[in-house]
Amino acid sequence: MTPDGAPGRASSGVCSVRRGSLCWRVRVLFITHYFPPEVGAPQSRLFDLASALGRRGHHVTVLTGFPNYPNGVINSDYRGRWFQIEELDVMRVVRTAIYPAPNRGVARRLLNHASFALSCIVSSRRAGSADAVVVETPPLFTAAAGVAVARFKRAGMVLNVADLWPDAVIALGAMQNRPAIAGARAIERFAYRHADVIAVPTPGLRRTLVGRGRPPDQVLVVPHGVDPARFPLDPSREPVSGRVVYCGTIGMGHATGTLIDAARTLQDSGSRCEFVIAGDGAERAQVTARADGLDRVTFAGRLPRDELAALLATAQMTVATQRDVPLLADALSTKVLEYMAAARPVVGAVSGWTAEVIERAGAGIVCPPERPEELARAIGQLAADPAGAREMGLRGRRYVERHLTRDVAVERLEAALETIARRT
Repeated sequence: MTPDGAPGRASSGVCSVRRGSLCWRVRVLFITHYFPPEVGAPQSRLFDLASALGRRGHHVTVLTGFPNYPNGVINSDYRGRWFQIEELDVMRVVRTAIYPAPNRGVARRLLNHASFALSCIVSSRRAGSADAVVVETPPLFTAAAGVAVARFKRAGMVLNVADLWPDAVIALGAMQNRPAIAGARAIERFAYRHADVIAVPTPGLRRTLVGRGRPPDQVLVVPHGVDPARFPLDPSREPVSGRVVYCGTIGMGHATGTLIDAARTLQDSGSRCEFVIAGDGAERAQVTARADGLDRVTFAGRLPRDELAALLATAQMTVATQRDVPLLADALSTKVLEYMAAARPVVGAVSGWTAEVIERAGAGIVCPPERPEELARAIGQLAADPAGAREMGLRGRRYVERHLTRDVAVERLEAALETIARRT
């Protein structure tokens, strides 16, 4: 660790770790396959966590690949390089070589994941010393690489498990080969065994891991959160009447096709609702084809992070969908938190923890996953009650401000990092 007052970082004024008479701050290394300028929920979440820790006075470095998600094309600003170091906000970002691949297909995606795992091990020496390593998984290869890097640096490790893999891909039918499943399970067990702390976003995921034999004091709930300041409220600005907005990944677990089928049902009934779908993912082509013949559905593609608030401000309501798979019941959709922070009512074709949060907050209407008729009915209900929709949106905003800001996640993660640092 580095003595407090070292140049290059503003001190938070709080002593994070004390050794003898000196005050020290934690040197934190994030290892992640996904990071801005890529757009997506993991990218935003990790950027916010790293930035917040940096502003609290910790020395933060991020080890990641060159941006290529989800289209498999490295951004023009980063092409032709094997390695790069840059300063971003209050952190240092170390970028290393990666085999770019689009977010579809199996073989090329595995090469993409494996290439970054190997590359980050080789490049980790350029990331400097660390007291604690925070490793984002999935992908599982990154988890295994994180173990190697943490050992090399003699640092503690926090394994941030955003989704249970390989459970998720097995449940969604994307992995059926038994040797491949056995190999993935072995990597998973290896990473869990070597982590000092396993961070999960919901109590349900914690119960699952503890039920599988992980020590209760090893598994920590670090909830996904959102910064409400990203979504300034303008009471004088009215949403577009009947506009329904979906923002986020269009992937295997998201069942975005349910929204398309609901839009068709509403169009056939004479509804004037219009649908804006902003995002990208492995199933975008199929979902776009499914919308053929619908004249009030627009695909806006991927939006830069700083444009999301403006789009949500135009929505009379927002939508979240998911596959009807029991494993997904323990997840919490980040897009729902952003919808609520923007004070927009949520129609959730969801189950489990995401449904519970919407209902606790009184922030919208919940219906079962993959039931387009019920989703259409809920959308029609909110479209016919703009005053009620507005009140639901405001309740969601208040709930986020009280319970689901990024500060909660930062404080829990910071406490874990400081505990780990004291042991090193």
